Amino acid sequence: MRGAKFSVKKALQALYYIQSASNISDKLSLLKLVFFADRYHIRNYGISMLQDDYCAMTLGPVCSKTYDLIKKGLYYDGLTAEGQHLVDENLFCNRDVVSVKNTGDDYLSISDKEALDFSIRHFGSFSPYQLSEITHAYPEWSRYRDVLDSHVSASETMDYADFFSDPEEGNEYIIKYLGGKDPFADDVSVMNAMREEYKHSV
Repeated sequence: MRGAKFSVKKALQALYYIQSASNISDKLSLLKLVFFADRYHIRNYGISMLQDDYCAMTLGPVCSKTYDLIKKGLYYDGLTAEGQHLVDENLFCNRDVVSVKNTGDDYLSISDKEALDFSIRHFGSFSPYQLSEITHAYPEWSRYRDVLDSHVSASETMDYADFFSDPEEGNEYIIKYLGGKDPFADDVSVMNAMREEYKHSV
């Protein structure tokens, strides 16, 4: 979306929002819940919640900039000293256990909180491994299944336009974990129209 960009403070606030509402501290779970919130937001409002860059990896979609904040990776390395200080003071990770401090919620809109609440409500009770499997149901990841399973590539760039697509009917993970009912299910014609509108906005 033109003019929108990733915000370190918003990412911190989103992680804290999830953690404070669910008491989840596992890194994988937090990242998957961010993905589900982003998926909800773009399908309902036509714009990503965090404006992060998503990669398809073996364990599912990864919001790469948010992940780099947690692991102090390449995106973190490129931040200004002020940006790194913001992360260092408010985000801690010991192995896979993440702790986030409260930096307020002024960067989170009403729709952001709606998306985060949706993610927590529908997916907050699953284990990290279960969340990983559930993400494999969705087309934005599953289109890369073969290349990831064959180890030709460890990471593939995902396209937000794919977030508007639905899993195939009878998907094994939707049946296994969600009783066959996809929480994201919506009118296909509406999603197709929103996809086209999104493509013209980027």
